[in-house]
Amino acid sequence: MYSLTNARLFDGTRMLPRTHSVTIDGNSIIAIDAAVGGETIDLGGMTLMPGMISCHFHADFLLFKLEKYFAGEQVGKEMPPGVLMAMGVRQCGVLLESGFTGYIGASASNNIDASLKIAIAEGVIPGPRIRACSRAVGTTADFNDSKKWWQVFTQPGLDIRADGPEEIRKVVREEIRCGAETIKIFPGGGHGIPSQLRNMSREEMEMVVRTAHERGAKVRAHIGHKDLILECIEMGLDIIDHGDGVDEECIDAMAKAGTYWVPSQVYSKVALELGWAHPGDDHLYQKVRRMLPIAQKAGVKILIGDDYGGVTRDFLPDDPLDHQIGNYGREFAFYGEIEGLDPSDILSWGTKNAGEALLGEDNGKVGVVETGAFADLIVVDGDPLADMSILAKPQEHLKAVIRDGMMVIDRMPSQEKRPSNFSRRRQAFFA
Repeated sequence: MYSLTNARLFDGTRMLPRTHSVTIDGNSIIAIDAAVGGETIDLGGMTLMPGMISCHFHADFLLFKLEKYFAGEQVGKEMPPGVLMAMGVRQCGVLLESGFTGYIGASASNNIDASLKIAIAEGVIPGPRIRACSRAVGTTADFNDSKKWWQVFTQPGLDIRADGPEEIRKVVREEIRCGAETIKIFPGGGHGIPSQLRNMSREEMEMVVRTAHERGAKVRAHIGHKDLILECIEMGLDIIDHGDGVDEECIDAMAKAGTYWVPSQVYSKVALELGWAHPGDDHLYQKVRRMLPIAQKAGVKILIGDDYGGVTRDFLPDDPLDHQIGNYGREFAFYGEIEGLDPSDILSWGTKNAGEALLGEDNGKVGVVETGAFADLIVVDGDPLADMSILAKPQEHLKAVIRDGMMVIDRMPSQEKRPSNFSRRRQAFFA
């Protein structure tokens, strides 16, 4: 048992007045501002906050190039499965070094999310808390299928195909058997994908949602069009990815249903800057930015996360979508530029809201600093609400990462006595 004392405290929703102490025993927070004994570390007024959580994460995206996808090459077959898994191990290290103690998968090939989760649980590698995602479930001849009909994809990579409700039911059950806790579907296009309106029938989508929920899994969907957004919310889908067509009607529906929304607009900004955007994408990008304050006020559960994976590696020397230390944290300042959004609300997208989406209602709490929550925490030198850009500068401002009660990154000023149960296993999988 140990306590972190003299800490400015962001609890997942707001920065509390004055300084506080937080006591950790095992992997949980057992007390706040209570004298319970044990060893202590004085944080000297630095900020203690929940570890951040990325809610749209592709662990095996690294050498993927978007131009190859547009040319019809199969995603998830860029390298052998073992190499793709090695990329996932690397990304787990980058997340921790960036102050992210969790991620929610947004699809991965070769059961990589589920395999990483096992490796972390077994102590093979250090890593974040993971909600594992399936491969991307689609249909024959959809926009993720081969663009070259004479070269049909015969082995699944990132994408897997099924047609009709009964085939869909079997695929969903198999993905869950292989460790998927979230099923990813592509109901329609948009957000960097040719805007084919419908990719899956309503009956197929309903079967995905029903089958996943029967077996305790969530469902997330890549959607751009308003009509499909409303359909998915109506049938109980859990997470809307992108949602470029969101308007006030969609916001009202999401708020009432408790649907999560991951706008992931950094990709849209990059695509516009590089000239990759489709006609009308600038209008949609600006529309989403106008909708975000309205959605926040309405109570929509917005999440942080984007399509990281080096898809622009050949074009930008300082690529905001590469898996490099600090890049994930850029999202907070990016959304902080939008008038009408409060920094504390934006930070809650990547902490409290994200923690609820990661674990659900019955598996404990992360993303908050409160008694009984799991001790996934970070120590930041500075006030992230006054300057959100410091969350993108972990080499300067991130002083400690605590994952499941253990300190896995320690850059704290030296003190005469360290708590004896701290682990100082600082990992470096990357430059």
